[in-house]
Amino acid sequence: MEALSKHSEVVCTELEDGAVLLNLETRLYYSLDRVGLDIWNLIDSVDNEEELEDRLMQSYEAGDDSPQELVTAFLERLQWESLVVASEGEVDESSSSRSPMPAHPPEGPRGPLTAPLLSKHDEPLHEVPLHPFDPQLPLAE
Repeated sequence: MEALSKHSEVVCTELEDGAVLLNLETRLYYSLDRVGLDIWNLIDSVDNEEELEDRLMQSYEAGDDSPQELVTAFLERLQWESLVVASEGEVDESSSSRSPMPAHPPEGPRGPLTAPLLSKHDEPLHEVPLHPFDPQLPLAE
């Protein structure tokens, strides 16, 4: 499989039990569970799917399903939703777009690896404030 990178217009906000992804182009947002967030955090720090699986399995025990099948299906869904894109050309180590500091999977085993969840919310956001002091937004009273 080709190398993937996070779409430049996708913003991730981590929560206690996962994350919310917002695509600023489409204004659609998605929820990730903890496994999905762990995969999301590894995407820009690996060169291929096999490396991603290896890094993920450092934090999870083998579950009932094949890690390869779970990761492949999840990455295909991220691509389908335009949350990740295929990286352009070969990765050049000197000018790599990969994160300079490698993302580390969470410390210690988290239990068995389960299928990562990506939930698409039905309604797009109508207004996306890009600045916290947007003069068009009403002030809280």
